[in-house]
Amino acid sequence: MTASGDPTVAPLVGGRYRIRGLIASGGMGEVYEAEDTVLERAVALKVVRPSLGQDPEFLARFRSEATNAARLHHPGIVGVFDFGLEPGGGAYMAMELVDGQTVREILAARGRLDPGAAAAVAAQVCDALDHAHRAGIVHRDVKPENILVTPDGRVKVADLGLSRALAAARATQAGVVFGSPHYLAPEQVDGRESDHRADIYALGIVLFEMLTGRPPFSGDTAAAIAYRRTAEDVPAPRSLDPAIPPALDEVVRRATARSPDERFASARAMGDALRSAAMAGDPGGLAGHTVVLPLAATETVALPRAAPAPDATRRRARAAVRRRRRRLVALAVALLVLGASTPAIIGALARARVPAVAGKTRAEAARALQAAGLAVSFDFENHDSIESGTVIRTRPPAGRSMRRRSMVTIVVSLGPATVNVPDVRGLTYAAAARALDKRGLKVRRQDVFSHDVAAGRVVSQDPGANDIKRAGSTVTVRVSKGKDMVEVPGVAGKTEQEARASLRGAGFQVKASPRFDDAAPAGRVLDQSPDAGANAERGSTVTIVVSQGPPLAPVPDLRCMTRKQAEDRAAASGFAIRFEGRGKRVVDQQPGPGAEQPRGSTITAFLGAGVYC
Repeated sequence: MTASGDPTVAPLVGGRYRIRGLIASGGMGEVYEAEDTVLERAVALKVVRPSLGQDPEFLARFRSEATNAARLHHPGIVGVFDFGLEPGGGAYMAMELVDGQTVREILAARGRLDPGAAAAVAAQVCDALDHAHRAGIVHRDVKPENILVTPDGRVKVADLGLSRALAAARATQAGVVFGSPHYLAPEQVDGRESDHRADIYALGIVLFEMLTGRPPFSGDTAAAIAYRRTAEDVPAPRSLDPAIPPALDEVVRRATARSPDERFASARAMGDALRSAAMAGDPGGLAGHTVVLPLAATETVALPRAAPAPDATRRRARAAVRRRRRRLVALAVALLVLGASTPAIIGALARARVPAVAGKTRAEAARALQAAGLAVSFDFENHDSIESGTVIRTRPPAGRSMRRRSMVTIVVSLGPATVNVPDVRGLTYAAAARALDKRGLKVRRQDVFSHDVAAGRVVSQDPGANDIKRAGSTVTVRVSKGKDMVEVPGVAGKTEQEARASLRGAGFQVKASPRFDDAAPAGRVLDQSPDAGANAERGSTVTIVVSQGPPLAPVPDLRCMTRKQAEDRAAASGFAIRFEGRGKRVVDQQPGPGAEQPRGSTITAFLGAGVYC
């Protein structure tokens, strides 16, 4: 991987990763070789394109998928170390830097791989995918560009689970087929629900391309290529090259079946089929030795034996004819000694009983069946209570009498199936229940009041969206009952303190508004809003109008007035009057002139001689 400089990216990403050069560019962004200045190691740094980095929904999905991928620890999966956001909305992810080439680069240099090399690469990819699938993660974009081969022949799968974030970000683009059209499964093209078997289909297409040097379908547009696979079966690789072993033809046929139910049940089952083909010793040389082949001017990669040249193919065909002749001679000799071999024939027709191997490990079960004289194959399925790698049962069942060397299938547990919890917030309860049921999850409903979410729609969920849980787990969805409406109690005529206690006890906030009133004493509630008996949302505010007593008025100046004059002036101003002392004129008053007092209150007038009037 030769890196080249790129001035469009900050030289130090996340305050930690120093860019050394550009490695590759794709639909999601660019991948750079960088130095982790904290841990002092080389990493591959994926930097998201600016257009995607401005999409909050994409960033949330990208973070979730990166978190899921970081939980995977397998030698065949490119490790994810770190995720971060840059100021301005950019996102990046630090990954393991792999020294090697992609299968696409290898095919570009060599045209195709020999059957042994193709089977070896595909089998290692199966191991990586099986680990991811059992963790509840589906790749969704298996293709030669995402499969790396190191110089010592180890295979690593990249971008596990990240294609879903890109597809979700582009989901509003009408008429666009997401993913790589050559490798999409029919159910993905049709927009149907897809699962881990879509990865098995894509790997089958990659295996076809490694064997033949070309994809099985072609067309004028990406959509045309994708939609051909919904109507046509993938052709047999041997139809393009008869030297390809039949065993690999069968692996490609099962992996690329148009119906997911007809494909391998798991990536592990596909890997076992590839290794069984290798151990069968086909003339194609699936078990060939490892060599180091030049792929570029300065790079090498370790792969099984290279594909033979045309002359070598013709020599192998002639050798096959010679072998058939020798078999005919051997058959004739066998017929001559038939009488002497009768005991051996009887032994071959002997019967064996299938031993009970449920609960044993896969290896223990295989040894027990082989010791009983039976051939062994494997199948895999999820099981809620039996741990991964433990035998569930056999087909035929234990105790069945069979001819020796008959095939018995050992069904091995993959452990509990796991699923990603969908985001059902904001959906109606019926839609949320359907979405959870489709993922194999149970649902428990809780009805709650909500100020923000309309009645009948999901307010929140537990576990949260994108959590990985065992199939059959229960998800609690809290469904809105709408706003919590309460009847407003009547508080008119009560004191302000009594009114506040009554309203707060009913669940309301209280706001007081003062008003003067000639009839009501100060501190009494005159009115309220909303009215008594109305329904209002719990926690909302009820306003009460509280009497301040009669309105205030200025006290008139009664000084120097006669008793009669003072009485008339006080009455005209709305006040009562009380006299103290003896005399003809008012010499003083309380309250004094101009003081603001409630109408109807009493002015005390002090009578005297009025010498100074």
